[in-house]
Amino acid sequence: MINTHTFLAKLIHWTFIPLYAYGIFKQVDDLSQLEDPSLLNFEILFATVFLVIVLLRYFYMKDTPTLLGAHDELPKGHLFIAKMVHRLVYFSLIMLPTTGLLIAGLVSLETGGVEIAISIHEFSADLSYVVIALHVGATFYSRFKGEGLWNAMVPIWKETEKNNSNLVSKLEVIEKKVYKEIEDKFIKE
Repeated sequence: MINTHTFLAKLIHWTFIPLYAYGIFKQVDDLSQLEDPSLLNFEILFATVFLVIVLLRYFYMKDTPTLLGAHDELPKGHLFIAKMVHRLVYFSLIMLPTTGLLIAGLVSLETGGVEIAISIHEFSADLSYVVIALHVGATFYSRFKGEGLWNAMVPIWKETEKNNSNLVSKLEVIEKKVYKEIEDKFIKE
């Protein structure tokens, strides 16, 4: 069984981070800025490239096991949460450029509906912050526990063994209860 992601998967994952950060920090502050044709064209190009990269990554990764690299079989509830977070990350990262392109089109055509598109765009940005923070937090938590997931995608600070501390044991008891609840409510066998 493969215990790590491919070089291409890691490359896309890690090079996408600065692209996302750039998109967040250089965002348009005022719609009137889009009246500048060169800025409007750049925004359209950036959103298109961003969307293409997200879609390529999604289709490349969609058949890859979600918790690749785990030392032990993880509960179905854990897998369910991980898949939901990943899907929400992709959803938000697809909606950001899609709604950005919609805003650019509506502004260019001088039609109505811009406010709705902006609201959806802002929601997508907020959702991306939350789910990416959850993803990063869960990654560090998994690293702390020594589950093996970290090593599958992160090229540094490799895990060496499972953390068998009392704290981890106590946290895993709580986790098992949560996973059991999720499995009972959401997972049909």
